[in-house]
Amino acid sequence: MLNGGVGTLGAFLLALSCLIFIHELGHFAVARWVGVKVLRFSIGFGRPIWRRQAKNGTEWVVALIPLGGYVRMLDEREGPVSPREIHQAFNQKSLAQRSAVVVAGPLANFLLAWLLFSLLYALGIPGQRPCLDAPEPGTLAWKAGIRAGECVSSLEGGAIRTWQDFELEWPGAVRGRGTVTLVTRNDQGQEEVHPLATAQVTSATEEGVEGSGFHLWTPPLPPVVGQVIPDSVADKAGLKPLDRLLRVAGQPVETWVQVVRIVENHPQAVVEIELQRAGQTRRVQVIPRAVELPNGHQIGRIGISPQVTEAMRRQWTVLDKDSPLRALWHGAVKTGSLTLLTLNSFGQMITGQASLDNLGGPVRIASLAGDSARLGLLPYLQFMALISISLGVLNLLPIPLLDGGHLLYHAVEWVRGRPLSAEIMSLTQRFGFFLLAGLMVFSFLNDLRHFFNH
Repeated sequence: MLNGGVGTLGAFLLALSCLIFIHELGHFAVARWVGVKVLRFSIGFGRPIWRRQAKNGTEWVVALIPLGGYVRMLDEREGPVSPREIHQAFNQKSLAQRSAVVVAGPLANFLLAWLLFSLLYALGIPGQRPCLDAPEPGTLAWKAGIRAGECVSSLEGGAIRTWQDFELEWPGAVRGRGTVTLVTRNDQGQEEVHPLATAQVTSATEEGVEGSGFHLWTPPLPPVVGQVIPDSVADKAGLKPLDRLLRVAGQPVETWVQVVRIVENHPQAVVEIELQRAGQTRRVQVIPRAVELPNGHQIGRIGISPQVTEAMRRQWTVLDKDSPLRALWHGAVKTGSLTLLTLNSFGQMITGQASLDNLGGPVRIASLAGDSARLGLLPYLQFMALISISLGVLNLLPIPLLDGGHLLYHAVEWVRGRPLSAEIMSLTQRFGFFLLAGLMVFSFLNDLRHFFNH
């Protein structure tokens, strides 16, 4: 378990360092394979805090600022090269070899994501059964004829095995499609096909699963606290496991769902909770943290989960586990679908179809790293796989200074028959620097706005 900001920062730096190492290792391995001499392999920027010189001439470095990394190769454009080493210079290699070195970094990130997802599916990913509660009238789920107790079995032909699968696949499945096919199964095992019309799906893209009326069915649990997230609103207010909640915001509660609904309806408002602990009645006050849904609506969260018996847990949860070979296939499919979803999201932000408010920076990523690490090793590995995909896609964008920018240079060289001049490359790289700096500042300000608002 990780507690507080130090744990969050540690989880973030560990994940970032691992992902950067794998990315740069991809560049390094292919560079060595095609005969390019690597001068330095660095994790981080700034003053080296650790270094080692290998027999092949490569200097391995860990630098002071762990927010990036690089592989420095022998190149005539960056300094004089001795005649006996000229054949090892990057710029002397063929266009195909240079492109292979460039693309190897992002490919290493996709490979890592595939291996992590494959490992997770082989070990088994615990998740909630994708069974649905009754939808609110007028919502997409209600119009599609969804009934309480039905469980989602597939979405647009893709198998859905857990609620987490459903939430993850939903945005990519509904975006830009004429119709979307949702298949559910009732408790007798009978399947029913629910076609979703285009007019209904349009708003569903931004609203997400919950905003479209699809709610996870939960057994009628008593209002007894099972777990309290460390450093959460509930933890700071003094709530403890086994507390039985009697009244929330003045309203008597008999089920956990009632507790959730009341808290959700009071973001950033003072809520009094009456509870029973060891036979004594107590009162505490909390201010639920505001969490913003994709549709802009805010709900309250205080950081508690219900007490669930083992019998209920077996009824409510499923272990998404495969054989080793099946896990490799499932990991590849998951990596591919999430890569396409990430590309689609970037494209929609660029074209204005999706809000730039969705662009997260280091603060939000660090927060997610800490949250996933607190939940355990498997959620943390899943977080690393997701960020590895994002890092791979980001580096393939055709922006100078990124790997995608270098591939763009190579494409122009292939068309022209000769590389761009040093002056043009310098000019475009300055443009790329300011563009990336602007995106970093914007995402950081986005993070701060979310942090102070929520």
